[in-house]
Amino acid sequence: MPESIGGAPIALMERFGYGGDVHCVSRTRAEINGRPCVDSIDALPYGVDVVILAIPKAGVAQAIEAAGRRGVGGAIVFSSGYGEAGPGGAAEQLELASLATSYDLALAGPNCLGLINFTQSVPLTFGDASPNRRVGGPSLAIISQSGAMSLALTYAAMAQDIALSYTISTGNEAVLGIEDYLGVILGEEGIRAVALLIEQIRRPAEFIDLARVARQRGVALCVLHTGRSARAQASSLSHTGAIAGDQEVMRTILGREGVLFIDSLDELIDTVGVVVKCPVPRAYGVAFMTDSGAAKTYAIDVSDDIGLLLPELSPPTLATLSDVLPPYATASNPVDITAMGLNDPSLYARVASTLLDDDDVGCLVVSSMPGSDVQGTQQVDALLPVLVAAAKPVIYTIMGGESPLPRENRLKIFDAGLPLFRSPERALRAARNVTRRARTLVELESRVAPGDFGALEVDSKEGAYVSEYAAKALLSRAGIRVPSGELATDVHSARAIAARLGYPVVVKVVSAQILHKSDVGGVVVVADEEELSRAHAQMRARIAATRPDAVVDGVLVEEVVNGGVEMIVGARRDSSWGDNVLIGLGGVWTEVIKDAVVVAADADRREIVAGIDSLRGAATLRGARGGVMSDIDALVDAIELIGGLLRATPGIAEIEVNPLLVLPRGEGVVALDALMVRQP
Repeated sequence: MPESIGGAPIALMERFGYGGDVHCVSRTRAEINGRPCVDSIDALPYGVDVVILAIPKAGVAQAIEAAGRRGVGGAIVFSSGYGEAGPGGAAEQLELASLATSYDLALAGPNCLGLINFTQSVPLTFGDASPNRRVGGPSLAIISQSGAMSLALTYAAMAQDIALSYTISTGNEAVLGIEDYLGVILGEEGIRAVALLIEQIRRPAEFIDLARVARQRGVALCVLHTGRSARAQASSLSHTGAIAGDQEVMRTILGREGVLFIDSLDELIDTVGVVVKCPVPRAYGVAFMTDSGAAKTYAIDVSDDIGLLLPELSPPTLATLSDVLPPYATASNPVDITAMGLNDPSLYARVASTLLDDDDVGCLVVSSMPGSDVQGTQQVDALLPVLVAAAKPVIYTIMGGESPLPRENRLKIFDAGLPLFRSPERALRAARNVTRRARTLVELESRVAPGDFGALEVDSKEGAYVSEYAAKALLSRAGIRVPSGELATDVHSARAIAARLGYPVVVKVVSAQILHKSDVGGVVVVADEEELSRAHAQMRARIAATRPDAVVDGVLVEEVVNGGVEMIVGARRDSSWGDNVLIGLGGVWTEVIKDAVVVAADADRREIVAGIDSLRGAATLRGARGGVMSDIDALVDAIELIGGLLRATPGIAEIEVNPLLVLPRGEGVVALDALMVRQP
């Protein structure tokens, strides 16, 4: 039956007008849809391009082996019950992959919906689909680990008249993964964007390389990565067997290669639609024009919420707008042309042309009411000549949700190659994404690699952790200020050190086995020699009672440093995504507020400053509510140095400085505490 999983691919090939050979295999039928059947894969001609296996799981391995014997190039496996079904299924999936690779057979799936090659009219899927209305020109490729979502994105793209080149469902990726398909796609002409719906990137290093290739070739990779929450990650185990990784690190590293991460399906398809249909913006500001005062105010609210730049318009632009607009309208961005546009449709075109001529406007969003059918047609006819001639992205938005529009007006807009939205918020989010990507691409070209201060060696002691004393010595050698202090092996040397430093002093236990010193009473501030002696004895006694396993090197006696803002800076090696640095509010706020951002370990100063500015608590550093301006330049220096220290010290896997005290401007930073983890 054409509606069945097995019959659908044949029916689709007829719908798409596929002109190549199609061979049917059935043990029970002599023909399918008028096409003759052979009774086994062994009876197929040698060297068939691909077989579609729409059969029960029990017969898949045997079919793959038969296909391999017949020199088949690839196989698409719809069957489920493999890696997504638990350990037993995962083991069967590994066997299936081994069998396919032994015959050099490209295996798609299992548990996939197949793929559609729109360019050559080859539908290898059981999902319902139709050929492209739009053929030729810039196009979109869709890659999804979910079969259902691949079709959802396909339907959404077609509804927005986006030309499609491929829709690919990768399923469990036993052999072929996202990286394999993406590698082929990036080698083809005309593909301007790739929409990726991903639960897990299984080959990160390869994906990073492909992202770099995409950037160099002008192809936008737009990613919706599902599984951000703990519950979603647990769900993914039962869905496709894909476990979400460290998303923040992944987003940071791939973002440096121009990958655009998007958080909703609507925003994903909206963004790729603008990328495919419009030129790359040369400026990063967005102009918004409407015929509704409320829509103007709403656009301001939305832009503030999503971090979209609505720039002030240039004096010449404002002057021209003042001449063009009715006397009761305000020349500004956003601009409300008022309902006068319904009486004089040319007003839409004159205002749009003026805004597009402003050098600080990189993208224009036109958001209008539909009006009557006649008014809507007049509006479209007036605007299209200006919008089509624009060398900047233009998003045409006709408000009113899913209310019907005259079909001829919709087709005029689509045939002009313009994105058509029905929601101003969706248009503004897409505009933000394409302008943000344009800015990122420019910044990537000017990225300055940090200097390298050469390899440093960590002490050769055994154990997973480096003591605070040794860690601070390494930080100091890297150029990061630490409190003045020395290691005391007994109470007598502790008193002598304190006398040299001057009271009050901080006394901390030094042991590579005690990571959280305050939990065992291993940190105390003392005001004089008597307090120091008493604290030293009590500290040693508590540790002996609570942590008899700990090897205590002594106590660290340090000067007291007060004031400033406490930050955390933590660098770590990630075997998947590379070295990175976490920046956030430190001290007791690290766990309470969890306000942190990740940058690459070789991030330049611009990237680090942008990371700091993205923190919710960034205002604390900048003297909020009459506070003191912190030494942000010194903080940036320290972050650069800590990232460089990790890269230069192969023996270290992680560095955590918490708190890093950021003093008032001009006074620098001080690493009050430090933890380092040795590389296994």
